[in-house]
Amino acid sequence: MQSSIGKKHDWVLLKVELNHSHPCSTKKAVHYHENRELTMHAKCIIEVNDEAGIRPNKTFLALANEVGGPSNLSFSEKNVRNYISSTLRSTNVNADVKEMLNYYMQMKELISNYFYAVNLNKDNKFMSAVWVDARCRASYEYYGDMVSFDTTYSTNRHGLPFAAFIGVNHHGKSTLLGCALLGSEEIPNFEWVFT
Repeated sequence: MQSSIGKKHDWVLLKVELNHSHPCSTKKAVHYHENRELTMHAKCIIEVNDEAGIRPNKTFLALANEVGGPSNLSFSEKNVRNYISSTLRSTNVNADVKEMLNYYMQMKELISNYFYAVNLNKDNKFMSAVWVDARCRASYEYYGDMVSFDTTYSTNRHGLPFAAFIGVNHHGKSTLLGCALLGSEEIPNFEWVFT
């Protein structure tokens, strides 16, 4: 051990007591990270329920009811949520990004002045996307004097924030000038979108 002055202090162990002072509870073992494990049955239920749009807390309660309560499970509700976000969502994100790119390419073929850009990192992971259709471009020509960038919209099922470029028309109403989907609300993503 090192003190704040910089001198070393040695510790001397005089006695070791190996007996526990309290009984060990196997039911509390689930609270230790290394003891938490989703069973194959639980993973299947989570996947089916997630695809059906059932919320993670409801899935956890259903699994807990099967075994007589949450204390009889070898995992917590947070483990269910983590499984969904890390395993299920990560595989679906790539498929959804491919679908989004296919849509952008189709729109570009149909509408010559349709604009889109997608930002991927070095591992081809989605970072951000921006798109502007013909109507947004026309609105920008007329009402682009003042532009607001609004990221207060809800995130989608992948946790990606939606952002809109908004202008004000001659009636004082909001008009859409462009859209962005952000991988996260970190500065590099915003810089890319504005570039």
